[in-house]
Amino acid sequence: MSKRVGIIGAGLMGLPMSINWLARGWEVMGYDVSPSRTALLAEAGAHVAQKIEEVAQFSDLIVLSLPSSAALDDVVANLASCTNAHHVIAETSTFAVEDKERAAARIAANTDAKFLDCPIIGGAVQAKTGMLTILGSGDEEAWPKTEPLWADTARQYRYVGSFGTASRLKFVVNHFVCTTTVLIAETMRFAERAGLDLALVNEIIGKSPASSGIWLARVPLMLSGIYDDPATKAAELAIPFKDTRIIADFIDQHGAPTPLFQAALDIYRVAQEQDRADQDAAALFEVFGSLTAQRNQ
Repeated sequence: MSKRVGIIGAGLMGLPMSINWLARGWEVMGYDVSPSRTALLAEAGAHVAQKIEEVAQFSDLIVLSLPSSAALDDVVANLASCTNAHHVIAETSTFAVEDKERAAARIAANTDAKFLDCPIIGGAVQAKTGMLTILGSGDEEAWPKTEPLWADTARQYRYVGSFGTASRLKFVVNHFVCTTTVLIAETMRFAERAGLDLALVNEIIGKSPASSGIWLARVPLMLSGIYDDPATKAAELAIPFKDTRIIADFIDQHGAPTPLFQAALDIYRVAQEQDRADQDAAALFEVFGSLTAQRNQ
């Protein structure tokens, strides 16, 4: 396969992935409904498509990074009429499995293109540096055609089974990440209320068995109080605002007891009410600060 890739959706993940691919020698053509996003693609050195058909003509490998299931439906309606057996479409967004199954069924009914479920674990910082995790499920024979791209995208990429398995795994991972981020923010505010030096707390926990990648990514931002710098943001709260709803629905379908996650949802709701969608998830530390202030009134 040539080092050509098409990307549909140049948002929070699509743009930094494209920039990383360009740096690693890929030729990229991107499409987005937002002129400001396509301008950023062009500035980075990517070709810009005026319509989705141009992306399909440019590359047999097409990556989708979309903001909503409605956007997925619209894009797939176009791809169903302009792709063929040579195309592999990798859907990387976090959507309900049913939404991806509907998209896959439409592709299968109208074209011989292969549609893979390939959700991403990681945020914008990891996307810029090629340190994501990519999970793949669906047509096992089509998966290897994506691997040269994932080798330049991720530190871990693997095929995990039948269509939808990757998304189910992603929901479990996101459950862990979302809940853990709330716990870390709570711990740091607790330490502050206890009169401890937060830098010392970070040093002790950060170098102990209690540390984690989530701790190492979030706590430095909590200490700095800077949550909106594009150079340091790992994942904007807009992502868990969307993803936690999907995870909650998935949990309901399976009847799993998740009291910690349910409690975490309340914190995310407060963050959303405070208009923190554009901030890194480390800003949950500020949410706990506001809760402390309310308690002391």
